[in-house]
This record gives sequence, structure tokens and C-alpha cells, in this order.
Amino acid sequence: MEDSKEEVKEKNVHAGHRQRLKDKVRQNGLKVLSKHEALELLLTYTIPQKDTNKLAHNLLLEYGNFANILDAGYEDLKKMKGVGDETALFLSTLPSYVEMYKSCKLKSQALPINTTQDCIDYFRNNFEIRTREYLYFVMLNKLNHVIRTFVVEGNDDCSISLDMPYITSKLTSNNTYAIAIFHTHPSGSVYPSNDDILTTQSILNLCCMLQIKFYDHLIFNETQCYSFNKNGLLTKMLNYLQTVFPNLSTKTILLQQKACMEFKDKDKK
Repeated sequence: MEDSKEEVKEKNVHAGHRQRLKDKVRQNGLKVLSKHEALELLLTYTIPQKDTNKLAHNLLLEYGNFANILDAGYEDLKKMKGVGDETALFLSTLPSYVEMYKSCKLKSQALPINTTQDCIDYFRNNFEIRTREYLYFVMLNKLNHVIRTFVVEGNDDCSISLDMPYITSKLTSNNTYAIAIFHTHPSGSVYPSNDDILTTQSILNLCCMLQIKFYDHLIFNETQCYSFNKNGLLTKMLNYLQTVFPNLSTKTILLQQKACMEFKDKDKK
């Protein structure tokens, strides 16, 4: 059966509209969309094959604003024509996801990482020991609040390969002031292997070049933790780097040494 002239006209009006909304957001953020456009785009993630413009308008007419739509609840939303199980579940759970986001954000901002013990607490509260080795980068701002974390997954042989361009791009794209790194040993001693030492040395060298403070590298297993800083390895590495890489200025090395010492000394208080 052929579409009516009105249906064909409506299809032509909205052809490519979804992609245009996405392109707008990619380029300028969600703020450039009107309220109904923002809701319309959100609906496309549970209604992939149909135009969502009309449903967005109807929801706003029915509930008055975006907040009321999300607060309506699963059963109430299902009463709206065009809202199925997936869409009702998606919209009704969004406030809980926002709460989770805000809770994590406040927690990370309220608890700066100033000491090795802070690092240990942060790891135990947020990460777990898995079957493979993982290397976690925790990026901090000038107040030592967590900006972001990213992880490098280990290989099957329990080794970790560093993609230095990738790590560099991560550190430089977030205005990182300082870092701490966490490393897991799922079934072994927390004492560093030769590879662990070389890995740390490479990252420390990168931080020196990027002028990012390197506070500590901690190795965890289920029950124990080893700190490179507390055991003096970072100081030794900095002395070594200064002799091997003469292009690293004395000032840069001294600043890294000072950052390590201050971080370690705070742990004693």
C-alpha cells in the first residue's frame, strides 16, 4: 500500500533530520538544541527506525517539561501513545543515572589524593583485582582532585604493553597537573618486576617531558600494596633519567623530586 501524500511530505521534511541533530551536538554540544529537539534525539536511542519528533512534542505537551517526563515513572510513561517498554524504562531510569554521576563526581572532588594512603583508598573503593594485569592512570588537577581515569589492559602473558602516543594524548587532552598510576598483580607478589620498573621509568620520563607531576606507582594484589615512592624508587629513577637524558632540564628533575618528596612526606602526617 502506497503512503499518502501527507505521509510522504512528512518523511521528506524529516529525512536526515536525526543525523543533523547529532551533527549539531558533535560540533557545539547539546545546548544548541531546543528542548523538543534534545528530547527527540534522546528518543532515537530506543526508537531507532521511526521519526521521534511528534512523540517529543506530545511528551512535552503532556508533562510540561523535561524533568516531569523523567519523573513520571515507568508505568505512567507506558500510557503515552508511541512509548513502548524500552523507551519507558530508558526515560524513567535516567534520573538514577544522573544521581550516580553526581555522587561519583562529588566523591572524587571532595576527596583529593594527597598521599599514598589516599591512593590505596581510592583504588580499593573503585577498582578490583582481575585475572589479567591492568595499569590504571589517575589524572589529577592542581587541587589533587581526580579529573579522569583510564586503563591499559594487560596481555595474556600478564605483561603490559605501553602505547606512548595514546597515553600522551590522554594526559595532554585533560589539562592534567599530576598523575598516580595503579597496577595489579592478580596472582603474585606486589614487588615490582624488571618490566614494572622499566614501565614506570618510561612513564616518569614522559611526565618529565610533559611537565606533569608523577606522584606514585602502586602495585596491588588482593591483600597488599607496594609504593614506588615510599620505597625510594622514583627518586633513584629521576637521578638516572637526568644522566641518561641530558635534554631534561635540572629544574624539571628537581620539580619532580620535590613533588615525590612532598607526596611521601604528607603520608607520614
